[in-house]
Amino acid sequence: MSFFRDRLEAYPRLADIEVARSAGYWPYYKTVESAAHPRFTIEGTDYINFGSNNYLSLSYHPRVVEAAQRATSKYGTGVTGSRLLNGTLDLHLTLEHELAEFYGAEAALVFSTGYVANVATISGLLTRRDYAILDKDAHNSLLTGAQLSGAQMKRFAHNDLGRLERILDDLPADAGKCVIVDGVYSMGGETAPLAEMAALCHRYPNTFLLDDEAHGVGVLGNRGLGAAEMYDCVSDMDLLTITFSKSLGSCGGALMGSPDAIELLKLDAAPLIFTASNTPGSIAAALESIRVLREDPTMPARLRANVQLFVGLLSERSVPVKSAESAIITIPLVQRDEISAVVLARELLDAGVFVNPVVAPAVPKGLGSIRLSLMLDHTPAMLEEAAEVLLKVLADNDQLPVESAAVSGS
Repeated sequence: MSFFRDRLEAYPRLADIEVARSAGYWPYYKTVESAAHPRFTIEGTDYINFGSNNYLSLSYHPRVVEAAQRATSKYGTGVTGSRLLNGTLDLHLTLEHELAEFYGAEAALVFSTGYVANVATISGLLTRRDYAILDKDAHNSLLTGAQLSGAQMKRFAHNDLGRLERILDDLPADAGKCVIVDGVYSMGGETAPLAEMAALCHRYPNTFLLDDEAHGVGVLGNRGLGAAEMYDCVSDMDLLTITFSKSLGSCGGALMGSPDAIELLKLDAAPLIFTASNTPGSIAAALESIRVLREDPTMPARLRANVQLFVGLLSERSVPVKSAESAIITIPLVQRDEISAVVLARELLDAGVFVNPVVAPAVPKGLGSIRLSLMLDHTPAMLEEAAEVLLKVLADNDQLPVESAAVSGS
């Protein structure tokens, strides 16, 4: 149909994408042929996997797999309906109860994805009379929820408490105001100053804080509750969302908050009401992952030890690493452009290491970086091998600072 062809040909970056594809440098939509192990298979070849968010290595944990299989045998492959109608299983209610208990929250609500959890929560609780105040690096799902809500949107510079305070000072006291942040930011891995943000928000009437712990759950805090636990302020989060598709090795998402907020969403949140419910297997997998984590609260600390081991191995080789606050590691590049990031990702793949190149729209247009996600099951030998590969590929591409390149060449 010419309509779609015309739209496609007008796509502003199509020419660059076609060049990358023809040269074998297009890094996306690759075919994965195994579970998300620390060493996994893409299109017939095995690679050390730093491109997965399977932080606690639970997606292939025997108990989690068996729970998903049992639920599928009992309930079938899908519920074929929304939560509103026939899609609320006893599994959903059990998971909601255990998530609320895990976070010390009054209530929890499960959604079909983490993205839907954020979109439904924000668009369901805010109206045109309210304000959505977002960190400029907030995840796309948070931004989309704010846009769909119709609320007046304000943005503040990344983690800038002073700018946030000035915004709140200027807003009417009687208006609803939701400050929206990521506990852990997905591209850089840095955390939000949640304790200070909560204290600031609670100084203003009709103001509440939403903390998205998608990349914090299972990673940070003594029990793996996320950045809010690390900063000892879980109880100060008015709303807290998570996804099941990272540390919990499944698919889905959840909101923890007040019973009133959750009841309002059940009555009026279109992304919840009109979306098919999770598959029984995914709910059972998330539930079992929570139970595994609660039974072994050392898992987050062991994951963080892996992160520190890898940072140390890179530092020993004079490979610069952005300060790692979570399980996400970013490598500062000398040439920070998109093409360099994509080329590096391809050459690392050729050398046996799978990483994520980060380009627009995840970062400002024209910029690029390399992002690695650590897993609990990465072994010291794998990390040592990957550190050597990173050193060589970065040096070969003049992506090390001058002093680091001199060390690598000595």
